[in-house]
Amino acid sequence: MKVFTISTAIALMASLAAAAPAATQPEARQVLITIAFIGAADGVFYQTELADGSSFGVYNPLSISHIQVLGGATCTFTGIDGSVTTVTGDSTVDVGRPQTQIQGTCG
Repeated sequence: MKVFTISTAIALMASLAAAAPAATQPEARQVLITIAFIGAADGVFYQTELADGSSFGVYNPLSISHIQVLGGATCTFTGIDGSVTTVTGDSTVDVGRPQTQIQGTCG
């Protein structure tokens, strides 16, 4: 009788485990960051982008002197004259020779 009870219990646990729903992965959280492009004479414009590693365009002709990232991501920007500016975390970085920015990536 003991063998029958143990065999039945094992079979019952196996069938319950097989019937249990599979664990689902939570959806990846999309992180938005805000970027401040700062030019001369207090000219500034803002752009909000996903921090997912994808490339995005910057479509404002303002010549940029500084870039500030709000949101803690690391972002890299390319200027029209070939500058490459990397901003890490919540900080502001000088572009170098001021120039229009044309592309960025944040992750």
